[in-house]
Amino acid sequence: MEEALIEMYLAGISVRRVEDVTEALWGSRVSPSTVSNLNKKLYGRIKKWLKSRIEGEFVYVFLDGIWLKRCWAGEVKNISILVAGGVDQFGYRQVLGVKEGAKEDKESWIAFLRDLKARGL
Repeated sequence: MEEALIEMYLAGISVRRVEDVTEALWGSRVSPSTVSNLNKKLYGRIKKWLKSRIEGEFVYVFLDGIWLKRCWAGEVKNISILVAGGVDQFGYRQVLGVKEGAKEDKESWIAFLRDLKARGL
């Protein structure tokens, strides 16, 4: 149930809609504070991963920037997401890092790459 609630939130479903969906599926509403607490738990795991040491060696490292729309407090803005992925010597892919930035510019990329290096890449 916890995973389903997190998936709904990450998909952009509002807290009000999550309440409606849980009532339809399970016969009872999940309170906004429950959704909020799950989000705090999720963001804690994400922050921990973003700071974790990058282990192993990578034959290839791919960098990409993507633009997404983000709704925050009723306002929709375009945001840049910088992504680094790696392929190890066995052919397995791994997401090495992600950084949300205001722009996809030289300074943002330099800061992102320095962070990856500091984490062990």
